[in-house]
Amino acid sequence: MVPRDNQWLAIELDGKPWLDLDPLEADRLGLQLDLSLTAGMVADIEAAALAHRALARGAVLVGRRSHARGELETRLARRDGVEAARKAADRLVAMGVVDDARHARELTALRLQTGWGPARIAHDLTAAGVANEQIDSALHDIEVAVLDAAARKAVGARSGADAWRRLAARGFDEDVAERIIGSSFDDS
Repeated sequence: MVPRDNQWLAIELDGKPWLDLDPLEADRLGLQLDLSLTAGMVADIEAAALAHRALARGAVLVGRRSHARGELETRLARRDGVEAARKAADRLVAMGVVDDARHARELTALRLQTGWGPARIAHDLTAAGVANEQIDSALHDIEVAVLDAAARKAVGARSGADAWRRLAARGFDEDVAERIIGSSFDDS
């Protein structure tokens, strides 16, 4: 082990650079200078390094935009493995950085601003791994005026059957379509 300027420890394996590790994690694993590592210790060290890398990547991802726990774990697991992803997500949830209920509210507001309806928002939240109760809560809080504004944005300059199809494709129900477009139209 060699201390680095950034307080991380550079660990060598068989005299070759292997990985950098947080000093607290190295202490927890019982690492010392010139220690002969067993296969079990090597596996523990690699798991700790993966967990740290997953946590760092997770922090970067949630720093860019809100993520649901499920979608974050899926993204992290692709590179760092399921266990490291789970540990990173646990830590980010414990710190309050990842919160599915908050994510549901934020994504709902964002999707409405860009002209998407409740059915599509629910689909996106389900795909992100948000629980049904949290999805229902976020969608229940939508004000009619906000929903209608989103529908108008989705419709744009379309009219008649074209506007109805657009609203259906964007996740709006018939009640919204009737309020925005009307129940009768000429599709000639």
